[in-house]
Amino acid sequence: MISPGSRSTPLTVAAHRLNGLPTAIHLDERSAAFAALGEAKVSGRPVILICSSGTAGANYHPAVAEAHQSGVALVVITADRPPEHHGWGVGQTFPQRGLFGDHVVASVDMAVGGAGGIDHAVRAGWQAASIAIEQGGPVHVNWPFRLPVEPAADTPPSTVPASLREASAVRAAPSDADVVALEDLAGHSTGVIIAGPYAVVPGDGRDRTRDAIWSFASRTGWPILADVLSGLRGAPPDVPIVDVPDLLARADGLLTPDVILRFGDTPTAKSLMLWWQSLPDTQQVYADPRGRWHDPSHTATDRLRGDLALLLDAVTVTNPNPDWTARWRQLGVDARTAVQDNLQTEEWTEAQIAAAVTNHPAVTDIFASSSMPIRDLDTISSTNWSAVVHANRGINGIDGVVSTAIGAARASGTRQTVFVGDVAILHDLGGVFDAVRQGVDLTIILPNNNGGGIFSHLPIRSVLDDAEYETLFHTPHDTNFSFFDAVDGITFTRADRDSLPQSIDDAAGRPGVSIIECPVLTADSVAHLHALTAAVRSALT
Repeated sequence: MISPGSRSTPLTVAAHRLNGLPTAIHLDERSAAFAALGEAKVSGRPVILICSSGTAGANYHPAVAEAHQSGVALVVITADRPPEHHGWGVGQTFPQRGLFGDHVVASVDMAVGGAGGIDHAVRAGWQAASIAIEQGGPVHVNWPFRLPVEPAADTPPSTVPASLREASAVRAAPSDADVVALEDLAGHSTGVIIAGPYAVVPGDGRDRTRDAIWSFASRTGWPILADVLSGLRGAPPDVPIVDVPDLLARADGLLTPDVILRFGDTPTAKSLMLWWQSLPDTQQVYADPRGRWHDPSHTATDRLRGDLALLLDAVTVTNPNPDWTARWRQLGVDARTAVQDNLQTEEWTEAQIAAAVTNHPAVTDIFASSSMPIRDLDTISSTNWSAVVHANRGINGIDGVVSTAIGAARASGTRQTVFVGDVAILHDLGGVFDAVRQGVDLTIILPNNNGGGIFSHLPIRSVLDDAEYETLFHTPHDTNFSFFDAVDGITFTRADRDSLPQSIDDAAGRPGVSIIECPVLTADSVAHLHALTAAVRSALT
């Protein structure tokens, strides 16, 4: 993806002329970087970013930081001014080496211009892409150029030598000690699997990892508490996945296991982390193929490395407990019944919007912001829901949601339903306009509670008086989003409980960007979540 600029001219022209490399032009560097993040996240393949010198690269920083935290491969190429420009007040010149600090897995400093020759440039690119894939994160390539930067008229298109084999993700075999350790753990008949976000990472090994986790759960009888971002919902009937685990945890309805086996990142539902923190006598094991330490509660008693599919498939199970599995399944059934009985209220709430989204057949690919939308999807959606769900949960920020969905749509080739809050879309208005320019199909569903509704779920709401809370945290913006209706290429509608399904249908039937605003009141949504939790608690007693 290219953000146009003068100093990056050699890179822009070379990339555009490179045989077999598709390019896209994004005017706004910030939106471009998040779009690259979305494309790489969904495809499982690295995406190249190219920008000019000056603050252009600095605008890439939020997306680069998210890519690093969430393990997404990017190759970020920033053009730079030559050494003699630095320190002398030359325009668009500031220190770019090390621009992204600890937010990249590697940095590459290129010689000025083509001083190293075409062979060196090609191999530096090969190295950067390989490192990004193998280490799972962004690589920064800083490349200074002197004038003139324009290519000669007779410069032929570049080609990449066929002898340079494409890099692939490392599939490290688990150690014998880790296989033995997991086999010992599998001897416990009362275990639980917690699958957090991206327990199944997109890419070539996705199906293999997903099937191995499902198979291990079926063989052990250990139920899976599957995050909506885990990639494990929509499992076959023989896989024991527990419905609405967030509400079960909120209602203190979860059983006490001997072992908890955790995959993926920290769950969207904080209630699950609070639950496992309350179990000091339970053995808690974190397994991650890249050897990360995603243990914010500091409760892991063991840690397993190596390719998950190889690790899980190597384990022989001898002691399944059908009664344990059946009890967990029944918890999920009872909780789901209580949710369905209490989902409809007189008020129009964010939980109802999430339910409408998850129940609509046109919603097959969804990108959610990391405020209430992803939490509502995680809380309300069924374990049978097989939609492909993505979010930026590396840093849990609300930056660049629509822009990331542009890349997701490009990678998947399908319409993305963007489930985004009102504050989050105000953070990325440039992304909305960029989506029109890029020609992608997005259905943007916008619950509008006129501010930071998520803070009403936090203790600060009860500490401050109404006036101070509204000013400092809810921060009403009073935006009339109907201005989108005047933008060519955007169709804007407002929907309520009765009209939302038809609005989603209409959006799915037309190309381009559709925005569906759903006005709600934060107080109603907070009260409804408490009511759903109480209903589940009552159903379990």
